[in-house]
Amino acid sequence: MHRAVVLLIVAALGLGLAYAVTRVRAPANVPIAVVEPSASATPVPSVVVDVAGAVARPGVVHLPYGTRIADAIAAAGGAAPDADLASVNRAALLRDGARVYVPRFGETPPAGSLGSDAEAKIDINHATAAELEQLPGIGPSTAGRIVRSRDQRAFSRVEELQSRGLITARVFADIRDLVTLR
Repeated sequence: MHRAVVLLIVAALGLGLAYAVTRVRAPANVPIAVVEPSASATPVPSVVVDVAGAVARPGVVHLPYGTRIADAIAAAGGAAPDADLASVNRAALLRDGARVYVPRFGETPPAGSLGSDAEAKIDINHATAAELEQLPGIGPSTAGRIVRSRDQRAFSRVEELQSRGLITARVFADIRDLVTLR
């Protein structure tokens, strides 16, 4: 009987030890995060602006959406020594297709230049073709069509630029706030 008790104790200890060993070796319930790579990176929206006037490297620059005129001037190599930066609102947001003109001291920026007093609205019933070309999306041919159409019949609303088929809806959206009738 004594032998049966010893065997029972040894068996119980063996089962306890086996249980403890398998419990220690069993992996803990750890959550696993599965990260799948994106099929394609989301492109960062950008703006393209023409920087001209008193800058080191005038030309077209590509910048991230939401940047300011100061960033465009920096991308064009910075202001020239004779730049009249006080006449430019360097904190103004850039618009795609806009022209940023940094005047020299005593110079008046072209009409429609972003960030300057010249950004004041252009009167489409009196502007020259060259002044109209300063608007985003308006090139020499479109400016000529606008002038010819206006010479035949003056505009009574700025929306007529689009309703007469002179510009697209996209161009009109870009210039709506830059044009007026006086």
